[in-house]
Amino acid sequence: MALLQIFAELVKRVLRIGTGAGAEAARIVAIGREILGEQKIVAVDVGAAMGLLPHWEWLDGIATIYQVEPRADACRTLEAQNARRQSPGMYHVVEAALAERGGKATLYVSSAPTGTSLLRPDPVSSPDCCDYVDLTYLYPIEEREIEVETLATLMNRLGEQQLDLVKLDVQGSELPILRGLDAARANNLLGVELEIGLHDFYPEQAGFCDAMQFLEKQGLELFDVRVARVHRPFQNDHAYYQRRVFSVYANSPTISARIWEFDAIFFRRKSTLLAQRDSRQLRRMLLVYCTYNYFSEAYSLVEKAEAAAIFPRDEGQQLKSAIVELHRRRHMRAWLADTPQMERWRRLMYRIAPRSAPRWCQYMYQSYPNG
Repeated sequence: MALLQIFAELVKRVLRIGTGAGAEAARIVAIGREILGEQKIVAVDVGAAMGLLPHWEWLDGIATIYQVEPRADACRTLEAQNARRQSPGMYHVVEAALAERGGKATLYVSSAPTGTSLLRPDPVSSPDCCDYVDLTYLYPIEEREIEVETLATLMNRLGEQQLDLVKLDVQGSELPILRGLDAARANNLLGVELEIGLHDFYPEQAGFCDAMQFLEKQGLELFDVRVARVHRPFQNDHAYYQRRVFSVYANSPTISARIWEFDAIFFRRKSTLLAQRDSRQLRRMLLVYCTYNYFSEAYSLVEKAEAAAIFPRDEGQQLKSAIVELHRRRHMRAWLADTPQMERWRRLMYRIAPRSAPRWCQYMYQSYPNG
């Protein structure tokens, strides 16, 4: 029976590709706007060369999104992508380079758009890391003298006093860019996602401890890290040892990969938000939580706001119902249901899975979050 339910769910998902998919997306946008209320939420993607990350896609039609890129070719690609979105008018591509202070700087334009940085890569000083890097991804590098501005200056130029959510992926300059945000906006920032490299390919890159210390001082707390790993390559082939030596597929969980970088997620502290008693800001925070699948945190924030008489009971109930429906429409699948049938199915799958299959530990099996 469980297998039939899962098969039926897969068929339904396939059939939704078409007219049904548009209606479902429209309902998700409507729920997001219901949570937000009569206001806007502003998200800035700094280093947007490859387009929106998957977890930001649902904000199409809900958030005002600025995509900041220093390369003209990347900006043209983003504009072409945005023209095909359901709410193209809510996207703004900005050709700009950001730094801690304004002025002139050298931009190191890499062969691939996503490798461009204001920091000079130094493979000579990092021979161990160079084993893992396909240098054709970066080289040849063209050095360009450009004008840079701060994030605060950019927001002023765009006429946006509000900044709720920012994502930074700029090859080592993430923390200096955050330092270039003015105090008023920094104190009201609700969510930050930034890439942190764990290698010394960019010697001037700020480390995780520096970023953690800075953001904690701004009233944000670490909620998650998403790890990116890389397998040891042979002649730029990252699947060589798995396939040629150990006869397994390229991403087999039986061969561990080295941690290379991670995305760190920071959110404004709940206690601070509740102390400010700003119901509009709380609503924006709910959307930020839901963007990163922290639906339980969003639900809990409403409960705490109800207890503090920030949300009247009827308004709180509406928000909690909207959060539950948003989760169901975005993510609920038959195999996730909390039923005896599906629990037996999951136990069977865990029993036949290889014990080295990763959940959140790489080199041993451990169910998430504990046990």
